[in-house]
Amino acid sequence: MTQVAVNPSTEDTRAVLAEAPSAQVVSDMVQRVHEIGPLLRKNAVVADQQRVMSDESIEALDSIGAMRIAAMRRYGGHEGGASMLLEVARTIGYYDPAAAWCTVISNGSVMLANRYSDEVLDEVFADGPVRMASIFASPQGTATPDAGGWRVTGEWPFASNSSHSEWAIGILFIEDGTSETPQIGFALMRRGEYEVKDTWYTIGMRGSGSNTMSTRDLWVPRDRVITFQQLMGDANEKDPNATFARRLTPHLTMSTTIQAASLGAAAAALDFVTEKAQSRGITYTQYKRQIDSGAFVQNLGQASMKIDSALLLLRRSAAEIDAAAASTTPIPLADRARNRGGIGHAGHELVDAVNDLCWLHGTAAFAENSLLGRMWRDINTGTRHASITAPMGYELHGNGMTETDYISTKL
Repeated sequence: MTQVAVNPSTEDTRAVLAEAPSAQVVSDMVQRVHEIGPLLRKNAVVADQQRVMSDESIEALDSIGAMRIAAMRRYGGHEGGASMLLEVARTIGYYDPAAAWCTVISNGSVMLANRYSDEVLDEVFADGPVRMASIFASPQGTATPDAGGWRVTGEWPFASNSSHSEWAIGILFIEDGTSETPQIGFALMRRGEYEVKDTWYTIGMRGSGSNTMSTRDLWVPRDRVITFQQLMGDANEKDPNATFARRLTPHLTMSTTIQAASLGAAAAALDFVTEKAQSRGITYTQYKRQIDSGAFVQNLGQASMKIDSALLLLRRSAAEIDAAAASTTPIPLADRARNRGGIGHAGHELVDAVNDLCWLHGTAAFAENSLLGRMWRDINTGTRHASITAPMGYELHGNGMTETDYISTKL
């Protein structure tokens, strides 16, 4: 690690990291997740009922550092990469998929914020790492120039973690009159500058509290609105003086790690079915235990391999992201598209696996209080997130293979 002086006349320095945290740092945090796991699993039931994570779970995740993975080291964060977030989040997902989802969204939102100027980050992280929310899909608002800053109005639905966020980012159109077609940009807002509307009514990932953020006629300083190119472009990825956190490619990192919640949920579902099979019979057959059936055992093994294949695809993507962030060579578009295809396929495999497990376990899976049923709902909901859905991922990969126009500019 080197130190770069921000202002030679002061003692203030900014750490510039060359690579992600060590495997030992990641392993230590994964172990801490297991220590709070029983609490997360207990609270997951309540979160599912109340459609938001409990404060107790948030505090537990804060206590082990899970919410400061993406924050820069100079602000007290781990400055972790895609691999660290993937491993920690999938472990959280084993106990509570919605908590894993919020962990990824918070850290992913911090990763987006890392593309803002040093002066803005000094304000955001003045007291250390923060929890965040963000919407960076379709623009849902506008920013217009006003008194040296911007007037921001917008509504951003499906804002996971918004109930516990301290800052938030919303995608919008920048209407500054410089062109007929407004630029797409992003506004950074402090808690209290936006409200959270209770709109999250779903059958899966209910505990993520993915409600709607809203603000009207909010004035923000000029440097709190930046363009799509500034946030999503690859200028930082090529900059030898940029720290590791700034060189992480935003959209591919978020897409890779958001699948971690379903990955952890699938592992929990597999363990649940395997354990119950030791004593659970198969109705209308002679089998006193499910494990006495060769067909059951074979299909259980197949479901396990589907989960393993998803893990391998996501680890491949995370490793390539971290390797690129440790260098100044951005990931080629065709490789980004291949990984997007892999991320989508991972989700497809996880859905297939949990569906198979429900067939194997039986109709008890769909009891209202069934852990397996909740995992089934969370996986089937989470894997259909717009940025990771399999059909789009497959087509993006096909675009790269055939050198046809990419169907999305967010790679």
